[in-house]
Amino acid sequence: SHFGLSGGQPLLAAGMRVEPIPHPALGWQQLAAVATKRRRHLEPLPAEVWEDTFYFVSPGDLCALRAACRTWQQRLDDPEADSLWEAAYRSEWRLYGWSAAWVHNGANLWRIRFLARWWAHGRWGTRPPTVSTLMGKKAHGGTVTCVALGECGLDSGEGAALSASDDGSIFMWRFTRAGGGHALAGSPHAVAQQHHRQCQGGDVRCPQRTKQFYGHAGPVWCLCFDPDRELLLSGGYDGTVKVWSLTGERCQATLRGHDGWVRSLDVMQGGRSVISGGSDGILKLWNLETQQCLQSAGPPNGDPRHSTHCLAALEGQNALLSAHSGLGHLLLWDLATMQNHKSFDGHDDDIYAIHSDGPASLLVSGSKDRTVRVWDVRLPGNEAAGVLRAHTGAVLDVKLRGNRIVSASMDKTLRMWDIRAPHAPVATLEGHSAEVHCVDFRDRMVLSGSRDTSLKVWTVV
Repeated sequence: SHFGLSGGQPLLAAGMRVEPIPHPALGWQQLAAVATKRRRHLEPLPAEVWEDTFYFVSPGDLCALRAACRTWQQRLDDPEADSLWEAAYRSEWRLYGWSAAWVHNGANLWRIRFLARWWAHGRWGTRPPTVSTLMGKKAHGGTVTCVALGECGLDSGEGAALSASDDGSIFMWRFTRAGGGHALAGSPHAVAQQHHRQCQGGDVRCPQRTKQFYGHAGPVWCLCFDPDRELLLSGGYDGTVKVWSLTGERCQATLRGHDGWVRSLDVMQGGRSVISGGSDGILKLWNLETQQCLQSAGPPNGDPRHSTHCLAALEGQNALLSAHSGLGHLLLWDLATMQNHKSFDGHDDDIYAIHSDGPASLLVSGSKDRTVRVWDVRLPGNEAAGVLRAHTGAVLDVKLRGNRIVSASMDKTLRMWDIRAPHAPVATLEGHSAEVHCVDFRDRMVLSGSRDTSLKVWTVV
């Protein structure tokens, strides 16, 4: 399927001809003839024509057509049309391999899933967000260096998140609806504030801290969190990668090998492998089952001064992208040989953040040059596919989910983007009193951490 035609073209393609309004001077015989002609044009079309027509509209237009009239809604809500919604879902969020898990759970699941997420994403920037701020004795005592947000229920608002700090702590948080559960807002040991407007119906309250992990001998710089696989990894100033038990709140294994601190992590192969990047400029591929280092690469140009700032695994291409200090370009590594065979140019200064969205070929990067750039590794050249400009300070973190991006900056703000409209951000989130070091988001929720020691949960829809 292909999505990209405008909303007006599919209507004509479906055979829905637009007739002029009859002139009032026409006689009744002529009016009857016009009415008969119109009825003839409005006769039901074969199902295959409807399906072929709907396949050529964008995901947004598919929702508009469904709301336009009852006939189209009935066609699109038919269980046999669920493949249309699956194609729309994959086009909007570029997810692969999910349908098999849904086949046995009932009909119309792709439609339900798509409409729920589209409702949230389509309302980005349409209202001021609700913000919950966590700081105090029950929160971090230092700069929040990294955050990771698990899947959050679109209807329930429930989910889990991780945050880490340069005070050496890692905390797990749980979200609940505003109408139920216990929230940290009632704790005398923390400050919980609501900005812009008060919590209402489906808004998420301040999260409750449920677990804590201690073990690093110094600041924690990076996290990998996968609640479905019960996987949590962290990298720290002590030069180690730690594998944690989510249930026991203890360290299960420690991976040692870097001469400097571990600055970035990414998980591959369904959680069986992890890639780490250190301040020594070295990239290491680890087997989590054997806890052994399989391969190493770097530093770039043999110079250890090119410390690793960030990295992102591209499983679909069996490749790895990394960014290093003193280099204004991204390096593409072949994971089979751990050799650098391509670079992506465009940034004018150090690159601080990279993120890819699953097996897709798109990724984003944020730089000291205050820009966010979108890259497609399938393109033959080495230039960015898009440049997003709005920040007035260095971009310290950036996340990509489907066609949406959220970036965090030294200018104390977060910017929300749609990569199909790169000229301006969809919304700007302001509230931190210092530079924003880290961000993650899922549909209607954004999680950010700052040097002001606060963790903020933004409910944007």
